[in-house]
Amino acid sequence: MSQRGHLVKPTGPRKTWAIMYRDGDENLRWEGKFNSRTDAQRRLTSVLAEIDKGTYTRPSSLTFEQFSKEWLAGRRQIRGSTESGYGSLIKSQLIPRLGSLTVSHIRFEHIDAAVSGMVEDELAPKTIHNAVMLLRNMLAGRQGPSAFRRGLAFADHTLGVKLPPLEYRQIVPPTPEEAWKLIKVARDIGGVGYPITYLGAFCGLRRAEALGLRFASVRWFDNEIRVQYAISKRRCQDGIHKWEWYLGPPKTRKSLRGIAATESVMTLLADLKVGNADSAFVFPGDCHGFIAPDDFEEHIWRPIVDGAGMTGTRFHDLRHFFASQLIANGETAAYIRDQMGHSSIHVTFDTYGHLFPGRGKDASERFEKSMEIARKKAEADVSNPLAKDGGGTGKPGVSN
Repeated sequence: MSQRGHLVKPTGPRKTWAIMYRDGDENLRWEGKFNSRTDAQRRLTSVLAEIDKGTYTRPSSLTFEQFSKEWLAGRRQIRGSTESGYGSLIKSQLIPRLGSLTVSHIRFEHIDAAVSGMVEDELAPKTIHNAVMLLRNMLAGRQGPSAFRRGLAFADHTLGVKLPPLEYRQIVPPTPEEAWKLIKVARDIGGVGYPITYLGAFCGLRRAEALGLRFASVRWFDNEIRVQYAISKRRCQDGIHKWEWYLGPPKTRKSLRGIAATESVMTLLADLKVGNADSAFVFPGDCHGFIAPDDFEEHIWRPIVDGAGMTGTRFHDLRHFFASQLIANGETAAYIRDQMGHSSIHVTFDTYGHLFPGRGKDASERFEKSMEIARKKAEADVSNPLAKDGGGTGKPGVSN
């Protein structure tokens, strides 16, 4: 029990514990609905410590569900696809587990229980990690309308929560034979599936980059494709639809790049260019002139992979194939980074490091050689102990 606060036992029909305390301004505060004495004591100890440190904030009645909607609406600097992903995690995982709690009352034990629930529901470890990282950003983020920035919280209660280990899976790109199989099936089906599959394999374009490619981005005399645009998602303003696809900038600043195109790619693009203006999309469609990613997946890509007997293969796997062939052909990591549009060479090695030719045999041979030299020197020193001192008279205790 504290002079500034105390526990309130359950009385009458009330089955839960409560606490009372005086805040930094000596105002009397009351908090209730603790399921056990231990929970109430933990909260009282925590709140008194916050008052002592000057980080205490008056509990708000704002629930996490209300807060999450406001937080998402206030994120103005994120891509539509990112906002959509955040919204999905919040709706499916965070609100069902934390939505009824007031933001200012969310503590470690609540988050830990939410994570345990996700584990019991057998969610993928990566999904659980993503949900907790998103929650951390919402509650304690230093930018945007986080609970910390709004004065609703002053501590990151996600710290210390034990998460399931991530399952590390090495990327296994399609083989050249599999890539050609996809290209052949796409050619047999006809339509834009063939040229877009060819460019995916030979240029490593992301799906959004390929669908947003215009003829104006092709440098015909340099055999180069400039990645300048990508198809992105944003909130729709028509009051009917929630999202819409639009032509915007690529994924990151580093994604703006020039890809060296082969002669066969340039010939393919030249054939597609006939009768089309520079401003036209290389792969035209019914969504503002381009193919909507959803339509591409369902009506173009899926028939190709099913026809090739490679169901489950993504268009993005052609990007991995492109990188694997650059590595197999001995291109430098820096060149591969630039062609792929990675933010740094570390991303290149983290993603494809296992595909680079190993140097283990050379390293082990050098190690063996150095140890052999050391062994011979050690044996020579043992056989002639005075040699390391530059010689001597041969008589013990006498030196030159």
